[in-house]
Amino acid sequence: MSTVTTPLNNSNSQFNNYDITKIFVLSNRYDSANFTNDTYESITLTMGSVVGRVNSTDEIALLTSGASDGSQFPIGILAETITVLAGVTASLSFCVDGDVATSQLLFQGSDVLTTVIDGKTLRDRIGSDTVGVNLVGGTELTAFDNQ
Repeated sequence: MSTVTTPLNNSNSQFNNYDITKIFVLSNRYDSANFTNDTYESITLTMGSVVGRVNSTDEIALLTSGASDGSQFPIGILAETITVLAGVTASLSFCVDGDVATSQLLFQGSDVLTTVIDGKTLRDRIGSDTVGVNLVGGTELTAFDNQ
C-alpha cells in the first residue's frame, strides 16, 4: 500500500515523503493456503515473495529453485507480510492473477527472474504456472487506491 512518512514537522515547515510503490497493480485475484513454520524460530514472510506448493501437504512454501517437493514451481505472490511463530500453521493470502510489479518480487537465496527451472526461467514460469499473474514493468496509477 502507499505510505507517507514525515521526516520533518515543526512549527515552520513540514516535509512529507510519498511512496506509491505497488506490488499488485491492477485487477488482482487472490487465494489462500496454509503455511507451517516447522523451524524452532519465528519466520517473517514478506509481501512480494514468490511461493510454491508442497505436493505432499498441499501447503505453500517460499519458492526455492533447488527444491524437489513441488515448491520449486511458482503458484503466486505473497499478498501480506506476516510473522509465523515456531511450530505454528498460518493461513496466508497470495496473488494468483493480475498485474504484479516485477521490481517488487522477492526470491529466496540466489534465485532471480532468470533462474531456470526444468527448462523455463522463473519469469516465464510465473506467467505460465500461475492462474494468470502478468509481470509488468512498474506502477501505474489507474486504480482508485494507488495513492
